[in-house]
Amino acid sequence: MSVERRPKVAEVAARAGVSTATVDRVLNGRGGVAPYTVARVEDALRDIAAIGYPAQIEEILPCRVLLAGDGSAFVRSLSAELEAVFAAAGAAAEVNYVDRLDQAALATGIAASVAQGCKSLVVQAVDTAAVRKAIDDAAAAGVAVVTVTTDVPNSRRHAYVGLDNRAAGRTAGLIMGRFCRNPGTLAIVWAGQMYRSHEERESGFRSVLRADRPDLKCLEVITGDYTPARARRLTEEVIARNSDLVGIYCIGGGISGVAEAVEGSERPLKPVLIGHNYNTDTQPHLLSGTIAALMHQDVERIAANVLAALLDRAPISPRKAIRTEIITRENLV
Repeated sequence: MSVERRPKVAEVAARAGVSTATVDRVLNGRGGVAPYTVARVEDALRDIAAIGYPAQIEEILPCRVLLAGDGSAFVRSLSAELEAVFAAAGAAAEVNYVDRLDQAALATGIAASVAQGCKSLVVQAVDTAAVRKAIDDAAAAGVAVVTVTTDVPNSRRHAYVGLDNRAAGRTAGLIMGRFCRNPGTLAIVWAGQMYRSHEERESGFRSVLRADRPDLKCLEVITGDYTPARARRLTEEVIARNSDLVGIYCIGGGISGVAEAVEGSERPLKPVLIGHNYNTDTQPHLLSGTIAALMHQDVERIAANVLAALLDRAPISPRKAIRTEIITRENLV
């Protein structure tokens, strides 16, 4: 007679997209959990009871994580959360770092991981032909690849976990249009079209402003990398060249450098600065008022959803999508 296995707290957390501490509070009735979060945990329990957990954690190990090696606060927090989620499930994920814009190194890293026996991969991937082929080859070898924070949709990746980045860009555009009361110039600061997420953000941002605020002219400022120092220098140049600059949208990395350029400007009315992700890099500039708003993605939930996607053996359901959060200095928690 077989004994039905009770789901582990980590399994429930992964399926619900919440932390193990939250699941523990719900299961033990300790309160302090929002009603919609309680509902997610209860949904996860019903799902597991109905269909069981298709895979054990051992079936996806070894798991290797390939993230951008830029040392940014966002990547550090994502790495820490992924390690914590796997640890809570009694396993470990090996985190490796690849030069953010080196597509050949990323493709080689994926291929090497497969050759070394990894059963699953979590990849912050640039969307290029070489990387798509590496993902397809991994899938053909039976390795589940989850793209995280930025997608490679025309590949055989198992699932994508992250924002709808076009919606995030549209949200940034909507807020910029509301904050900038006068006509003028906007600067869009980014490294270029290597990450699909950044391309989608830029497209969404422009599309909203094109419809709602045609009096705001967008300038593209391509840094070529994600270092704050280069972002600062180029932002200082665009501020000096454009006396009618009213806003700056920083799509990706280097936002601390952009903020420093804004703070160093001698203009009495500083341009509105909108960027992405609340973390230790952006916090001081948000609190000072230099950054007006951040389009944020919950890395704790991203990490939990990554594990859920790998264990489910099927792409995660729409209800597990990561929503764009709007963070200002007035709603910090």
